[in-house]
Amino acid sequence: MPRKFDRLLLVLPGWLAFMLYLPSLSHGFVWDDNYFLTDLPLLRDPELWWHQISEPLFVSRNYFRPLPLAAFAFEARLGGLNAFVFHFVNVLVHAANTTLVVLLARAVIPTWGAPAVAGLLFAVHPALVENVAWISDRFDLMMALFILLALVCEQRIRQPTLRASGVGVLFLLALLCKETAVVLLVLLPLWQAMQRATQTPWRQWLPVLRANGDHKVWVALLLALLAYLALRYLALGYFYWNDSAMAPGNGLQHLLLMGKTTGWYAVLALWPFGQMLPVHPAQTPVSVGDPAAWLGLAGLGLVCASLLWLLLRSPQARRPALAGAMALAALAPVSNLVPLTIGDNLVHDRYLILPVAFLALALTMAWVARPRPLVAALAAGGWMAGAVVAVVGLVPNWESNLTLWTWAYAQRPESRIARENYVAALVNANRNEDTIIVARKLLAIGPEVPGTTHNLALALARLGQLDEAERVALRAIGSYPSTGSKDRLDVGEAYNLLGYIYLKQGRSGEAEQALRQSIALAPYLTRPHYNLALLLFDRGDLEAGDRELAIAVRYGNPELAEAHQRLGSQAKQRKQAKPE
Repeated sequence: MPRKFDRLLLVLPGWLAFMLYLPSLSHGFVWDDNYFLTDLPLLRDPELWWHQISEPLFVSRNYFRPLPLAAFAFEARLGGLNAFVFHFVNVLVHAANTTLVVLLARAVIPTWGAPAVAGLLFAVHPALVENVAWISDRFDLMMALFILLALVCEQRIRQPTLRASGVGVLFLLALLCKETAVVLLVLLPLWQAMQRATQTPWRQWLPVLRANGDHKVWVALLLALLAYLALRYLALGYFYWNDSAMAPGNGLQHLLLMGKTTGWYAVLALWPFGQMLPVHPAQTPVSVGDPAAWLGLAGLGLVCASLLWLLLRSPQARRPALAGAMALAALAPVSNLVPLTIGDNLVHDRYLILPVAFLALALTMAWVARPRPLVAALAAGGWMAGAVVAVVGLVPNWESNLTLWTWAYAQRPESRIARENYVAALVNANRNEDTIIVARKLLAIGPEVPGTTHNLALALARLGQLDEAERVALRAIGSYPSTGSKDRLDVGEAYNLLGYIYLKQGRSGEAEQALRQSIALAPYLTRPHYNLALLLFDRGDLEAGDRELAIAVRYGNPELAEAHQRLGSQAKQRKQAKPE
């Protein structure tokens, strides 16, 4: 490779990845971002950081991911809850991951320019839009960063002890970002095999591994895994808790579920155009007569058999086959081998980040190995051009909750996640009439979704229809489950709404009871403390009102805290000025 182009081709794909996602820097907080950063103070208040970082995420009792949460806390402290800072870090990590893919490709593809092609395939893949444009998917971005960096270190660091230490530490960091990083235990031997695939006969691999000091790397991985498990148990009190909402069915149905999931991911990875969405709903357990499930299962078997045949019978194809095996292995943790937590979504775009990285390596190596690669190069160029157009079109959908869920609901109106979040986006945009129309339509179709019922009550209350709002709010409270921290938060929000309705109706005693119930369930919510402060000021208990207002201001995001301080102080002054 000419020296003057060497550095350019190393950094060019990462630079293009960064530039492609520049529009996302002007976006706000969407979806789970509000839970982590705006609605609750747990990552904004230094005294509460450990409470959030050392506990499982609200989505599942199995999600122990302290490192990205610590990064969020640092960025919130640094940028004052400016969404730009969080989006900038996401885009920067994506650019770094792209550069790491180029470095991995350089280690196994000697052809000039080809490693940059692998990096470009990764950089522009539309499946990664969710990873980059959504702040809350920092978990996958950082996990991929540490896994790719571990593979680069394994290849580039020659001193065995230093290499083992570096890989072990990076594995631990990846595990602290997301549990699926355990897949490195499968990826690493495949990566080691890929580097020696054309240099060493199969039967001589073990002696070569020992001679290279690779056994030290495996000892380091084992120690890192044990350290992670110890930290996980200390924080959670268990290693695994079965809280999956996915219904696997009997043995055959579970196998078909894996086949359908893997096949769906394969389609999204190879032909993502027009298919990228935050929701991909499907019914479980999978029907035994589902043709897509059988096709996916047959395709999975065919791919595995083909890779095995290439590894054993075609020395020239070993490296592409091993890269393909790495892509397949990276899919294993999200293939519903162990049923995933979120029942409404069978697949998730964001889970493709590692499979796409290794698929890019496999396709690039296969292209280089072709005797006449021109046609393949033209096809790849056309695919990448289409991918750039797709990314440019997809990124604006993630600008706000309203744009995101209007898009998702329009595409997949049967999705429970899309329905519930679309209604929430409407009510948060103060489109109360639209909220009532859509919520009533969805509740009439069924099933009853507590969040939709709650937002219907909120819209009714805002429009002054207090009696109906009260009935709907009570219905929402009765329909919420009570199985986890997110459920307690949701019920706490519902009791706050009920207290707000009672305040508007002049039912002070019932309002106080509902608001105190809300605070008992979700003590870090801002609005119950604020509403209780208003009630206490109106009652003349200024000291107690000051205490609640101080809590509301402390726990609120900067914009809400300022509004609560101003409006609460005005309410207190009006009471003080009013003659007894």
